[in-house]
Amino acid sequence: MRLQVQNGLFHVMDDVMLTVPRLDGWMIPRTGDTVSLDNKNSFILQINSGETYLKAKDLTALLNEYLLPHAGTSIKNITVTFVGNQIAVKGDLQKLVDIPFEGKGVVSVADESDIRVHFTDLTAAGVLGKGVLDFFGVKLSTVAQPEKQTRFHMEGDDIILPITALFPPPRIAGKLTAVRIDGDGLVQVFGPPNVTIPKPPTAANNFIYFRGGRMKFGKLTMDDVDLQLVDKDPSNAFDFSLDHYVQQLDAGYSRSLPNLGLVVYMPDYSTVARSGRSSR
Repeated sequence: MRLQVQNGLFHVMDDVMLTVPRLDGWMIPRTGDTVSLDNKNSFILQINSGETYLKAKDLTALLNEYLLPHAGTSIKNITVTFVGNQIAVKGDLQKLVDIPFEGKGVVSVADESDIRVHFTDLTAAGVLGKGVLDFFGVKLSTVAQPEKQTRFHMEGDDIILPITALFPPPRIAGKLTAVRIDGDGLVQVFGPPNVTIPKPPTAANNFIYFRGGRMKFGKLTMDDVDLQLVDKDPSNAFDFSLDHYVQQLDAGYSRSLPNLGLVVYMPDYSTVARSGRSSR
């Protein structure tokens, strides 16, 4: 099933948001032929082309609440900020006692599916600089290698973050062509920048469009899917939560198309949450 996004803001967790200015990809069922919006493990999101933007505060929450605990690492209490074109990290190495560390580094593509954070400056316990640590052969990989290296792993003083394991489900795949710091965000670029994609049935600034294949949502199953979700408030990005899409659906309205497709106009999730509908 084809997926197109324009000016989206996705809640990968309730308190972690990923800005998606553009995206073209496929939602591939993991078993059978049906994608279920009610089961995030039912499909893989294969990105053909797109760009995502993760703010420092969201990356901080993602690391502390999801990635680090699932990886089984001694790194704790991470804080991430962006300084110019560098990433700045503070945290603790949990050994017999917590050892504070901080460092600055640059980001790059490690291969077609990994982000590399290369530390150019590193200090442990407030006094041991990178030069001293290097002299004694102390690398992040020797003191903080996670138990589950499929989540992320260390190479010397580099951290390798696979995009397939960076976020909670659904699993993401795709060819990562660039990564950079831009203002207050980490930008990930997938595939070529200019891809011709089908136009959705309704002209809109902010939308999510599903086309083809078979999809289940709630009690409904749609074959040869033609479903467009349109932001009711086009003045800002379309704030969408897959975990709470039912509440957004309930707070919106829809219209049928002559070809039996469906267009749903939805409020932003933040608007729904403030109204109390998200607690239903």
